[in-house]
Amino acid sequence: MRTLPAYFFIIPFIILQAFYASAQKPREPNKLYPILFNYARNLYEDYNSSIPMERRFVLDEIADYIIGSSQFEGEASLVIIGSNNSTRSILAEAWAKAAAYYYGISNIHVFSGGLNISSISTNAVIALEKAGFIVYKTRNGQNPPYEIKYSYNIPPVYIQSKKHNDTNNPKEGYGIIVVCPNADSNLSAMKGNNFRTSLYYFDPRAYDLAEDSLDQYLLRSREIATEMFYIFYRLKNAK
Repeated sequence: MRTLPAYFFIIPFIILQAFYASAQKPREPNKLYPILFNYARNLYEDYNSSIPMERRFVLDEIADYIIGSSQFEGEASLVIIGSNNSTRSILAEAWAKAAAYYYGISNIHVFSGGLNISSISTNAVIALEKAGFIVYKTRNGQNPPYEIKYSYNIPPVYIQSKKHNDTNNPKEGYGIIVVCPNADSNLSAMKGNNFRTSLYYFDPRAYDLAEDSLDQYLLRSREIATEMFYIFYRLKNAK
């Protein structure tokens, strides 16, 4: 009886192992602009080291709401609300949208608004640019609109200071994240939302007259980026 060579058995085993390894390999994140991509990759180390447990509880609550809404409705919408929709809520919207794209979460829609209309903070725009976003002011005026981009071959995101009940924001079946205590205490009950939570960030505008004012915006932007990316990391791993 002829004996089969050893490689006859070894090669299929190697192929099977390679296939299994490729199937188990985690999906690589979507590419952002290079500087922004490196910035985002470095945030991963901060998920456990820099987010306090009490804030992680709120972030997990937001992630659980999105998961539940997505399972029930097929999608989820969030409106991030501040006092003037000029700094913290704008940063949170921009970072949440970048995080959703980075982690491949396509059924989440993020909006922002304020109790009042102001104009987007110049230092907030600079903070986004330094992180790697490309930001364009599309026209001048008291409340100029901007377009921001975070990756190639995708449409820009349009941002402008607006009220929380702006016509472009959802009217029902959405969640609310309030990022400022003043907005939280003065925001009356809104129709149509099915979730509301508070996630306060210190207002960097308190340092606008200080020499290190931009540094404060950069710190706040990174804190917001870390927490928005943590939420979408949770969503990616819940699939």
